[in-house]
Amino acid sequence: MRVGIVGWFGSDNLGDEILLHSLITCVRAVKENASFVVFSPNPGRAAELHGVETEHMPVLRARGASDRQVAVQRAIKSCQLLILGPGTVFQERSPNLSWPGTLPMFARIVAMAKLAGTPVATVGVGVREGGTPVGRQLLRIVGASCLAVGVRDKRTASHFGPSAEVIGDMAYTLPLPALERADPGRRFALSLRPLGPDVEGPLVATTVGCVDRLRQEGWLGTFLPMAFGRGAHGEDDRVIYERAFRDRLDLDSTPLDGSRPLAGALRDWLQSLATNQLVLGTRLHAALLAVAVGVPTVAIAYERKVQDAFVDLGLSEYVLPPDVDAETLYRTATAAAASTELFREAAGRVAAQGRVAQGFVTALVKRVD
Repeated sequence: MRVGIVGWFGSDNLGDEILLHSLITCVRAVKENASFVVFSPNPGRAAELHGVETEHMPVLRARGASDRQVAVQRAIKSCQLLILGPGTVFQERSPNLSWPGTLPMFARIVAMAKLAGTPVATVGVGVREGGTPVGRQLLRIVGASCLAVGVRDKRTASHFGPSAEVIGDMAYTLPLPALERADPGRRFALSLRPLGPDVEGPLVATTVGCVDRLRQEGWLGTFLPMAFGRGAHGEDDRVIYERAFRDRLDLDSTPLDGSRPLAGALRDWLQSLATNQLVLGTRLHAALLAVAVGVPTVAIAYERKVQDAFVDLGLSEYVLPPDVDAETLYRTATAAAASTELFREAAGRVAAQGRVAQGFVTALVKRVD
């Protein structure tokens, strides 16, 4: 069986690479010998990380665009199933995109699949907030063209209509290592991403205040870089580290450094993440995977998807807006660190939702096999 997957992979964003790794793992749990072609903005890097065949996304305004269209059409035709996602692939506008964003490209991909006779499904997708009526109508058309629509959250489901099924984030299916919870003392990790200047400046000041207070109380901290901005402006978390935290926190290693195969590096990264007693984060998958391994976590909702995820996990009191003040962040962080049982229960909900997502993928693959 040959499966095509379309998404923001190969850009050195650990969250997106975890999503692709998780989806491939889920498909291979059903069809061990499945092969893949991944359509990516950085196909060479996606191939290096995941060991799969890759193609460029079929953008219209790029050198060699017509040749890309032919290659993409040929690759889609070779597939028994084309999956859109996982991740926030449907975006009308973002800090790096102007309207109409990615929607026309994804509508074109669906049309190319229809022409090729290849069934299409979405798996664990999200829709960025701020859409227009035109965009919402296009999403309905995309949804109606899909064999199955699996989405990340209830808000995204509302964009696709009654056929959409909420399956949660595909990262919830990531196999977790046997966790050794040796007590290394009070340790915390911080994940902070670049944001617009009006938001980033005050949030960095707030976070520095909280971090300094924790350090004064004897906590040791690390900074979790989750993205390095390959081919994407304003996505390198190390910029924030160098600007504000170099003298305060150690820089954590990353599974994307290329020193080891991704699967093994992810296991070690999760093991290390589980040694913390607290995680503070803006990056969605730093926060979600911390919860998955049972670490008390405070998320800062720079986008609606972060708020949605923590509400769905029953952790609404531990997700804060980006204009939070240092005192509130500190009080929420210390309250989270004292609520270990609550987060163990949330880890159980992550595992249960992961089984839902795995079940969706299993049923989808068997349906087209």
